[in-house]
Amino acid sequence: MLHGDLGVVRLVPAREGHQTMPDLWKPLQRRMELHRRRVLAYAQSREPLRPGTIHNLRTNLRRLQAHAELLEHHKIAARLARGVSCFSRLRSLHVFKSYLKRTGASVKSRQRVQRVVRKEEKKIRTSERLQKIRMLLLETPISSLERPNIFLKNGFEKLRHENRTMLHQALQDLSRRPKWKELHRLRLLIKSLRYQQEIAVELKWGNPRTVHSLKCLQRVQGDFCDREQFVRLAKELELSGRKKIKKDRRRYLKRARRALIRLRLEQTGPSAVSSAG
Repeated sequence: MLHGDLGVVRLVPAREGHQTMPDLWKPLQRRMELHRRRVLAYAQSREPLRPGTIHNLRTNLRRLQAHAELLEHHKIAARLARGVSCFSRLRSLHVFKSYLKRTGASVKSRQRVQRVVRKEEKKIRTSERLQKIRMLLLETPISSLERPNIFLKNGFEKLRHENRTMLHQALQDLSRRPKWKELHRLRLLIKSLRYQQEIAVELKWGNPRTVHSLKCLQRVQGDFCDREQFVRLAKELELSGRKKIKKDRRRYLKRARRALIRLRLEQTGPSAVSSAG
C-alpha cells in the first residue's frame, strides 16, 4: 500500500494455488537472452557512454545478475555485479550534473562537473571496461546456465517466503535513526528483491503488487541516497552551493526514515518503532 508521496509499502504475498508450469526454463532463457542482447548492443553503440546508454546498460546487467542469483550461479552473479559497479561513478556524475542543471546551479559548477565526467569517460575507455563486459557475456552463453524445471519450481516457491523474511529482518536490524550506510545497504537489498520478484511475475509465479511495493520503497530510499552522493561529490569538487544540497539531503533523509517507520509499523505494530526526527 502507498501512503502519500512517502512511498511506504505493504508487501503482498504471492498468490497461492499456482499449478505446476510445464516449462520454466524456456521463458526464463528468452528473458535472459533479451537482456544479454541489449547489454551487447549498448556496449557496442556509437556513443556508449551517454547518460541514457550507461543507465540502460547497467539496468540490463543488473537484471542478468538477478537471474544468475535466482539460478544460484553465484560466481557469475558476482562478476555481473562488478560490471555494474565499474560504471557507478560515471552514472552518479550524470545524475549529479542533471540535478545541478535542474536546481539552477552556477555555470561554473556545472562546467567543473562536466570536466570530471570527461575524465571518468577517458578512464573507462583506457581500462577497456566495455570490452570486458562484452567478453564476459560472450564467454557465458545463457544455455550454460540452465537448471532443471524442478529446481526452478522450488526456487520460485522459496522466493515467496525468503524475500519477505529477508526484508523483514533487514528492517528489524536498522538502527532507530538509520544513516546513509544502512539506508544504502537496504536500497541494494530492495533492488535485488524487486528484480527477482519481476522475474517471478513474468513467469506467472509472483504478485505484481509486490513488485509495485518494492519499486515505491526503492524510489524513496534512492532519492535520499542520490542526494547523499551529491553532497559527497560537491565536497570533492569544491562546488559552490553545498549548503543548499545538504538542506535537500536532510529533507529526503526524513522522508526515507518515515517510509521505513511506517513499513515497520505495518509489519510489527506500533510498539516496534519510535517517531523519526
